[in-house]
Order: sequence, then structure tokens, then C-alpha cells
Amino acid sequence: MEHISSRMEEDRQERKTAQAETERTRLVTSAEITAMRHGQKDVLRRLDKIEPVTELVTSWRGKLAGIMIVMGFIGALATFIILFFKDAITGLFQ
Repeated sequence: MEHISSRMEEDRQERKTAQAETERTRLVTSAEITAMRHGQKDVLRRLDKIEPVTELVTSWRGKLAGIMIVMGFIGALATFIILFFKDAITGLFQ
């Protein structure tokens, strides 16, 4: 009878240890899921801020503005080269 009683007590202790480990694992998992939720909310908030910029860049108005900027840069560069080498260019045509 004592052997059965001691075995039952050992089993209770093992079960309590297993339950404590399970509870600890559950708490850790719950904390990780909560952190993932917050991370997902941050990503969605950032995407909401990025979408208008993406739409502007992919729109025809955005593309036209980009082309105008590039053309302005090329024109300014060509004007600088022509003015800097003006004497050499006019010497070729004389």
C-alpha cells in the first residue's frame, strides 16, 4: 500500500512539473504571438504610408514629372558643356 501511495505522489509531482512547463511554454508562445501582432500592425501602418507614394510614382503624372526632371538635368548639362567649350566649338565652324 505504501508503494502505491509513494508512486501516486511521484506521479502527482511529475504531473505538476509537466503542467508548470506547459504553462510556461504557453505564456512564452502567447507573448510571441502578441509581438507578432504588433509587428504586423506596424507593417500595415507603414504600407498605408507607402501606398500614396507608390501610386504617385507609377502614375502618368509621376512618370511625366520624372521625365521632365531628367530632361532638365540633361539640358543643364548640355548648356554647361556648350558654354564651357564655346571657344573650341566656334573654332570648329570657322
